[in-house]
Amino acid sequence: MNLIEQHYRANRRKLVLRLSFRAGTEWDAEDIVQETYARAIKYIHTFDGSNFDRWVGHILDNCLRDFKRNEKGFSANAFEEDEVDGIPCNQYNERVVDEINELIATKSIAQIEVLSLYFKQGYSAKDICQLTQYTYAATHQMILRFRNELKELYKE
Repeated sequence: MNLIEQHYRANRRKLVLRLSFRAGTEWDAEDIVQETYARAIKYIHTFDGSNFDRWVGHILDNCLRDFKRNEKGFSANAFEEDEVDGIPCNQYNERVVDEINELIATKSIAQIEVLSLYFKQGYSAKDICQLTQYTYAATHQMILRFRNELKELYKE
């Protein structure tokens, strides 16, 4: 049995009960918990090995927040990032990639986390906000500012 499955079996019922009031119903809480573990499976390779409960807790909080936004009609899914940004090109010169990684390392801890997931792992801003404690707006803003910084550095 893998780590996610063990955690799910040990904590699912407790998490559903804990979320029932905040989610509104037990069925909504069950949906949120299921989405949490689906995201955990999707993003398991980003887990750093330090505190699995805390990592799952961040994902759970994000799922609850997304559920409440959807319930109120404020869905982050309405914005399709690929339609605006185009298809990213992953064909970079190794020297440029090294320079970008060095530049990322000079940023704040939050920016390093977001920019690493975006540039190194290839996640979209939407995926990053689902995985971390940062909102979509904050995530998108960090990426946009860094991309603008790169455009200034690499003007041709």
